Amino acid sequence: MSTEQPGQGRRGAILTALAVLAVVVGVVVLVVGISTQRPDPPSPPTATSGAEPTEAGAREQAAEAPGASADADDGTSTTDAPGAGSTSTGSGTQQPPGPEVAALEPSEPVEVRLPSIDVTSPLHPLGLAEDGTLEVPSGDRYHEAAWYDGSPTPGELGPTVIEGHVTGAGGVESVFFELGALRPGDTAEVDREDGQTVTYEVYRVDQFAKDAFPTVDVYGPTDVPELRLITCGGEFDEQEQSHEDNTVVYARMVEG
Repeated sequence: MSTEQPGQGRRGAILTALAVLAVVVGVVVLVVGISTQRPDPPSPPTATSGAEPTEAGAREQAAEAPGASADADDGTSTTDAPGAGSTSTGSGTQQPPGPEVAALEPSEPVEVRLPSIDVTSPLHPLGLAEDGTLEVPSGDRYHEAAWYDGSPTPGELGPTVIEGHVTGAGGVESVFFELGALRPGDTAEVDREDGQTVTYEVYRVDQFAKDAFPTVDVYGPTDVPELRLITCGGEFDEQEQSHEDNTVVYARMVEG
């Protein structure tokens, strides 16, 4: 004989349904959270290469070197204007000895390839935005790399500057997501409009807080043709909606 009171069966069924619903909601939240989680880009090892520059050297070059950190993240830019005052800790990076190569006449870049991280991207020129910051790829070309047209063309004396995003909306990986995985000895190839290809060899990979970006180190003049690859890196600041650091790859021309 059943001793169940009237209404107990109904309450039990309701509680069971609520428990099942809670489990379903929890699973959905977990799946959504995982699917929208922002991946962390690889970071270069500490002090990959280079030496501490002298204070006198920094003063000597600061007046003529353009400089800024290139913030390539999620369509926003906090990049200082090249030539504007921003933090710099050095006059240049110490380069390992390499083959002597003759500088080339100007010719704009059209494609960049980074074989060791499986990156190939067309290049388009970008300059400065109205507020004086460095423009970043946007729109249909968001996931392409871009050449800063205020820097030398590939093979000219000085550092050719190429930037790209690390992630896109929702944390999707962008063209330079793996940039921090490059290591000294890796190569970068840049095709020019005149049909020549300039090959660079990486000698340093570094990461800097955006408020401590080494402007002169990155944009300053060099006595041989060089390359700088720039993207964002480090942890993602949800409030600012950008990564906290910049990853910079330094390379020297070895063939062209």
